[in-house]
Amino acid sequence: MSLRAGSMLLACVLTPSAGAQDMTTDEPARHLLEGESDTDPDVTDDPELDRMSYPNFTGEWITRLGLNSDYKVEGPLEEITDEFIDIIATPRLEFTDRFKIDSEIRLETTSLPTENRRFEDEGIFVRKLWFQYDPTDDLSLLAGKITPRFAIASLVTPGMFGNNYNKEIELIERIGFEAQYTFDAGSAGMHTLSGSTFFDDTSVLSESLGNNRGQTSLSDGGASNTESFESFTLALSGQEITSLPGFRYQVGLIHEAAGRGDADDENGFVVAADWTRRFTEDTSLMAIAEVAPIWNFEGSADDVLYTSAGLVLRSGRWLGVVSGTYRLRDLSGGGEWNDYSLQTTVEYEMGYGFSVAVAHEFLRDQNFDGRRVGVRLNYSLAF
Repeated sequence: MSLRAGSMLLACVLTPSAGAQDMTTDEPARHLLEGESDTDPDVTDDPELDRMSYPNFTGEWITRLGLNSDYKVEGPLEEITDEFIDIIATPRLEFTDRFKIDSEIRLETTSLPTENRRFEDEGIFVRKLWFQYDPTDDLSLLAGKITPRFAIASLVTPGMFGNNYNKEIELIERIGFEAQYTFDAGSAGMHTLSGSTFFDDTSVLSESLGNNRGQTSLSDGGASNTESFESFTLALSGQEITSLPGFRYQVGLIHEAAGRGDADDENGFVVAADWTRRFTEDTSLMAIAEVAPIWNFEGSADDVLYTSAGLVLRSGRWLGVVSGTYRLRDLSGGGEWNDYSLQTTVEYEMGYGFSVAVAHEFLRDQNFDGRRVGVRLNYSLAF
């Protein structure tokens, strides 16, 4: 089946039941540097919230003022300082407790810096826009511009550079359908089975205002750039396992059909888990691990293996993170890239929605080494 991405699509996603909290969500983190986010059940234990009037308009506004500076770089890498502002808005319109429209609109740089840059190359674009219908507490149906569920390390790992490299396997800006069903297995925990079908966004929503990144077209090629529902993901996640308190997992499969000029279809799988140990009410330690081998990455003839791990310590207003991703790319023409990103971040929440963070990263990109420091001033406001 083929249709232009500019057409309005309907899809299916299910949200966890009121008792479950899924590993990922289409909403950005409340805390700018935290990839982890919470799923808000439609029905709560608060009778006032249960009597919420409709339609109901809510959302979150996140602003990030940042600076990245590369140093001690090799080869073609350059020592560049980049100053920028990012804004993420997530308006939600709920018509009933079963039907809503969700979105994510961003202002950010839409191209990589080639020289020192100060608040340049900023563009506004729609990253997500979908309709969601929940026929039951255990099932949801979602359609539109979505991020199909697959890998989760880039979403749950906090830190300024916590999703460097592993974000490359996030399925952002896809047009499609997704369905999830959550079931209670008693002491074996709560589990969610999801499936999606999609293609790369080639509609006007793939462009941006300001610094225009250009509209994606079929001639660009790339995995899932087909304007037909030939690509899909399947995922199973679980948590609240009695014998493994604080443990969560997700496994998934991916198939992305080849676009024009591509070598072959992309295929892969992911195995991910995190475990949280709470010491006091406001102190906890989380360990994260994920492995994701991808064959014919992005439709090329190269195979890539992503391996991510991290430790996250939270104590009061403080957050400390050590995490990294190893990216091994087997090149079809011979040889390989042994790339990695290793970052440390310290963040302090100042109150009233403000936080400040500093970070350092050791990285290797296409076998060339470099280092980077970063500073962020963040502000978030729920409305």
